[in-house]
Amino acid sequence: MLGNSIGDMVKCWEAMNNNLRLQLGNIRASFQKSFYEVENAHVSPFYGYLRGSVSRAALRRIAEELLRVDYVGTNRQICGCTLRTSYGLPCACELGRYRVGGIPIPIDAVHVHWRKLTMEVELEIGEDDGSEVDMTAAMDELWRRFRSLDVVGKRALRSRVCELAYPTMTTLCPPPEKIKTKGGVKKKGKKPADYDVYRDPSYHEYVDKASQSSQRQSQPSQTSKKIKLSKKQPQFIVQFPNHIRSYIEDVVNVESDGNCGFRVIAALHGYGEDGWSMVRRELGLELIDKDMSTLYDKLFSNRLSAVRESLMIESFGSQPPEKWMSLPDMGYLIANRYNVVLVCLGNPCITFFPMTSSHSPNVSIYCIGFVNQNHWVQVNMKEGFPLPPVTLDWKKFRSHITTTWMLGFAGRMQHWQLLTPVLA
Repeated sequence: MLGNSIGDMVKCWEAMNNNLRLQLGNIRASFQKSFYEVENAHVSPFYGYLRGSVSRAALRRIAEELLRVDYVGTNRQICGCTLRTSYGLPCACELGRYRVGGIPIPIDAVHVHWRKLTMEVELEIGEDDGSEVDMTAAMDELWRRFRSLDVVGKRALRSRVCELAYPTMTTLCPPPEKIKTKGGVKKKGKKPADYDVYRDPSYHEYVDKASQSSQRQSQPSQTSKKIKLSKKQPQFIVQFPNHIRSYIEDVVNVESDGNCGFRVIAALHGYGEDGWSMVRRELGLELIDKDMSTLYDKLFSNRLSAVRESLMIESFGSQPPEKWMSLPDMGYLIANRYNVVLVCLGNPCITFFPMTSSHSPNVSIYCIGFVNQNHWVQVNMKEGFPLPPVTLDWKKFRSHITTTWMLGFAGRMQHWQLLTPVLA
């Protein structure tokens, strides 16, 4: 910006001023990015309190330090606490303690230097008249705007407000499966295998399909060719019941460390496999929820304390069998906490519906599988796959409004009953 070395004082002053203004603009732009942009590595609820309140540079350093947790654990001597002493950011052993407890990183764990996302000068003590932090007018305007919007606008505004009010909650959800909306044939001479247009088949079509399967059963060589196992995890698929294998698209394995069941749920819920500790913590909170205490007292009875203890861990590494995810106990908690339908493929195969809410047409279905007698995996199913029956305790202790779940999925559950005696 100086251009050359023979400029006078005025030109040098203008060049330096322009340079400082440019740097100031870049700093302010970086602050705006920290407010509104979220990098993919920071979408986990583990960073919920920090997103939008801490510099992205600090988040990157924390993410790098988080990689050390796997071998540092909570040991301060191995950690060294360099990041804490040098940068005022949580170090590996500190992050390890948060992860074990399933607690999001507290905002107070980050030095105030990284939380200052403005160039405004702070007012000295005694100069603040309250107007700088008064939100009364802004809240009144927000309410006025909310009332003036239609239903769609109200939902959009509420979603944005909830992101600020509940930073630890994530809006991520598993990507929906691609739905075929056209019945046309792309390749000449090839006809659709089942239905001309993609949709959920009616009950009579389930019956017809089961009848055709029973006729083909007398030809085992042809039937075996129609069931295609996943190329990625065939050793797991063969452990599931025969009549459900043709509906399996893929099986996703997770780390086997005693947390595998919680890793699968974390991955399905959008937390990522490493969010298993968050799932443990949230299920523990579900268990002590005041609104659900009566239900769980009846459901678990004298096993309530044992279920609570199974969710609490004290260290990383392999967990003992009493800390593993076990069904049906955890199935009830998962379905209720996340308001999802949980399907377990194993011995036995079970479906868990929420026990206090009514049927939702857009509900997510989480499918997991129990293999090798000691390991959980994620099972990706085809659209409209049959659902196994619910447990007797679900029928006994559910709320009366949950009958709609059985009605909403009646066709798919009847389909399971039809396939079981035919192909068993």
